[in-house]
Amino acid sequence: MSAVIGHHIMRRLDDANQSYVPAGIIGDMERKFGVWITYNKAWRAKEKGLRFLRGTPEESFQKLPSYCHMLTDKNSGTIAHIELDSNNRFLYFFLAFGPSLRGFREYMRPVIYVDGSHLKGQYKGTLLVAATQDADLQIYPLAWSVVDGETNVSWYWFFAKLKDVVDDSNQLVFVSDRKKSIKRAITRLFPLFHHGACIWHIEKNLIARYNSSNVIFLFKRAALAYRVSEFDLFMTQIRTIRPSMASYLERAGISTWSWAHFVGNQYNVMTNNIAESLNSVLRRQRSFPITWLIENITSLMQRWFYKRKSASTKCSTTVTPKINDELRKLFDAGATLPVRNLDELIFEVGIATELCTVDLIDNTCSCREFQMRQISCSHASRAACAKEKSLYDLCSPYYTTEYWRAVYNEVFHPVGRELDWVVPQSIRSVEVLPPNIRRAPGRPPTQRQRSRTERSTLRRKCGRCGGHNVVMDTKATHE
Repeated sequence: MSAVIGHHIMRRLDDANQSYVPAGIIGDMERKFGVWITYNKAWRAKEKGLRFLRGTPEESFQKLPSYCHMLTDKNSGTIAHIELDSNNRFLYFFLAFGPSLRGFREYMRPVIYVDGSHLKGQYKGTLLVAATQDADLQIYPLAWSVVDGETNVSWYWFFAKLKDVVDDSNQLVFVSDRKKSIKRAITRLFPLFHHGACIWHIEKNLIARYNSSNVIFLFKRAALAYRVSEFDLFMTQIRTIRPSMASYLERAGISTWSWAHFVGNQYNVMTNNIAESLNSVLRRQRSFPITWLIENITSLMQRWFYKRKSASTKCSTTVTPKINDELRKLFDAGATLPVRNLDELIFEVGIATELCTVDLIDNTCSCREFQMRQISCSHASRAACAKEKSLYDLCSPYYTTEYWRAVYNEVFHPVGRELDWVVPQSIRSVEVLPPNIRRAPGRPPTQRQRSRTERSTLRRKCGRCGGHNVVMDTKATHE
């Protein structure tokens, strides 16, 4: 009976973005067919339906070379690499889409966020992600990898593959958490790069260690300060209130988490939350067999490219919508500031306690926000207004609608039906066995392990006597 139900619910299971839990299957069977089934049977039916739909994890590993051949054949410039051990067991997988790479090289700020998240399928593994931001500050995935875990070897392998598609440069910035394996790998492979530590991860560590909201607030003020003098002021307060926390922050490397001390250009980026958000988007897909996981990643990229191409085509402003909103706020903030000419394109803006020098020749301001973010600050906005100069001219081209539109100009082509694939026998014959490490076979969760929402869904009035409550996977007894 589980197999029959599994075939019936396949269409519902095909939508990876919708949760279809056993409680929902129980309800559907009762509403549509008047049949009551136990929770365990619903769970087994879902497992069978998923197997009918996606095949077994072992079959998925074997299918991966053929899928990657079709993916690279349909999308020029796409890089897909499968690493096997001496026994043909899966070790690592790397994927970078051609359209993503071309968009990054030509139209994106050279700031890359990297992060990893655990896979939740039958075989253990970790999904590594490298991502950046487009002109409208949206997530722009660059490369993906499936490895055994966040180890020195796996991170080095990932960055070695990334180096094949991303050029080393003194303009390049990597933002990550403070894992030593990440820093070690990047330093060896990208000697010219600059490394930024995610201040969100540092904040979480500070909360766990010190749990002092007022001092953590000072840390964030210090991290986001543009001037060294402002940074020193906040660090002095931290050192006075909590010396041990100041020592911890110094050991973490001030030049990696402080905007004022950072060597290189991070633009507006101080965290790798974009990569974290990407992991959240794929939270259900991370339990899929590997080829289905990659298929869903491809589908996600197709949807995002089409949606953003449509939005950028309709955009009529010189800069993207989010940047346009920021410029409007900066214009309002600087509208009442006093301004005085020092030269044709050099101004003094502000009052005595906050007096800044704006140079519209070199696009700098003594507050340092203008040159660090590559967007007009409130002082530069006031100076530009006095000179009747457009704020759009003060923005980096990375924020323009022209660049935004160009990034999404290409199309992600699907691989089509498996029956229609044309794959050389040399690729079909490659044996890819699953990794050695394997979890115990899946079992239905206990009542305690089920979510509170699902437990409340399962509880209802008994259908036979209408009296007492009964949990649907527990048989009610009647006299």
